[in-house]
Amino acid sequence: MKNTLFMEFFSNQFNVKRIIDSRLQTFARFVIAALTLSNPLGIFDDAILALTNAYSTYFGDYNAKSIDKSDASGYTVGQKEAIQAFIDGVHADYNLIASKFSKGSLIYKQFFPKGLTEFNNVTLGNILQLAHRMAVKANQYKTQLGGAPFAARYATFETDITNTMGTQTTSNTTVKTSIGTVKTSRLPVENALMTAMFSVGKQFFPDVTKCLTYFDFSLLYGDGTNPIVEKSGLVLAHTTLLCIGDLIVPKSIFTLKNKSDLPQQYFGAHVLNGVMVGILIDVPAHTEKEVAYAGFGSADMLFLYIKNDTDFAGKWEVSMVMGK
Repeated sequence: MKNTLFMEFFSNQFNVKRIIDSRLQTFARFVIAALTLSNPLGIFDDAILALTNAYSTYFGDYNAKSIDKSDASGYTVGQKEAIQAFIDGVHADYNLIASKFSKGSLIYKQFFPKGLTEFNNVTLGNILQLAHRMAVKANQYKTQLGGAPFAARYATFETDITNTMGTQTTSNTTVKTSIGTVKTSRLPVENALMTAMFSVGKQFFPDVTKCLTYFDFSLLYGDGTNPIVEKSGLVLAHTTLLCIGDLIVPKSIFTLKNKSDLPQQYFGAHVLNGVMVGILIDVPAHTEKEVAYAGFGSADMLFLYIKNDTDFAGKWEVSMVMGK
């Protein structure tokens, strides 16, 4: 049976080390909010109640103003949201910047001296530096990149991050512990999330796009670490070959290396052995390209393929960083 988009996303993916508590907490809050916001005729009432109760037992009262010292400070959430908004903005604008200033050029390196992957390794120690650099360069080259609104957006990112980090520092002495049971197991939260997924799937499948409006799976990955997937091999003449078949998320960044004497092409698909979605990425002989997930032009890319339309076999290599 072909691995469909629905099967890929609506499988149990919580029991992995990279999904730490803070990511699961953010994801669960998103799901609760999405179910509550779009709950026709109360069809998700039971799922909302079960998930909210499981959430409250493990993470603390969902509606409480008191906050858990371990990972639920309201100020910490605000700080993370400001940082994430900045990272999302950089990813969204990367293709625009790279199209105006080619990779390797002087101006490109002013924006991305370490490439796009630098923005998937953000820490509290370097975030202010990154935000300031982007704000300065966005203003310096605003004429080529959309004018004053483009510059203003990055100025706002820097201001928001600076302000929330200041507030977080001030609040450290006043954080209260959450009301609720001592944490024992998060399995009830995972089970409640799976119940919510199947409830949504039962209601809307096969409209997978509608189903996925309730679940932002990118929130589950990448907090503190950036797993790297590396693949390589030989693609035969006039052949299409699967390069990466799992772990692709919307914040993934790909480095596509063509080690042959002839051009190669890459594309995404949302069904195993399925047709292309989005666009073809051309990689000339003996070159490499760094491409963000969005660069493939698909909102539901799960598989990465290489396409060789030449008369000769060629070596290829792909690395993928799973971003935040």
